[in-house]
Amino acid sequence: YNFKKYLEIGVRNDEECFSKIECESKLGVDPGYEFENPRIDYKMTSDEFFSKLENNELNLDPGFKWDIIFVDGLHISWQVKRDVLNSLNHLSPDGYIVLHDCNPLDIFHAREDYQILDHTFAWNGTVWKVIYWLRTHRKDLRVFVVDTDYGVGVVTKGPSETIEFDNEFYEFNLFNQDKLRNLNLISIDSFKDWIRLC
Repeated sequence: YNFKKYLEIGVRNDEECFSKIECESKLGVDPGYEFENPRIDYKMTSDEFFSKLENNELNLDPGFKWDIIFVDGLHISWQVKRDVLNSLNHLSPDGYIVLHDCNPLDIFHAREDYQILDHTFAWNGTVWKVIYWLRTHRKDLRVFVVDTDYGVGVVTKGPSETIEFDNEFYEFNLFNQDKLRNLNLISIDSFKDWIRLC
């Protein structure tokens, strides 16, 4: 697709993802709470990054656009939603926002608290709520989740039909009863077929 510009929100440990991305221009944003990471370009929260970007306080044009923005920062719905909305303002017309942790296995993985009991278990948080909100409220975005690695969400600009908003309190068990519809969950093979046609 000849994409040249990549932004990663929530680098954490650059060896897990960021360093493996091959792109002409790639930038990482992370406050650096978990790892002392010299590969982070902007050591700050994503809110601070986007605010400084739009106020022309960074070494980037305030209207800078990325081809792919990977959102994998704080896995709490209110923060993820802000990251997505901010990312949309800086996404190239044919670009993609990719989100991790959209399809938690169970209510434990979908908890809001990271440090609970044994934190070696995966923590997906409440990213699923943002996917559900996008699917029910944004007719101007195409949204689906690839059924791999705790759910990889894909958001791109373009018209789509919304689904009924029938879970106003965002109850996990209700969401989980119709996960295929709520997430627009697709297989890896279906994703490969879709991406070939784009």
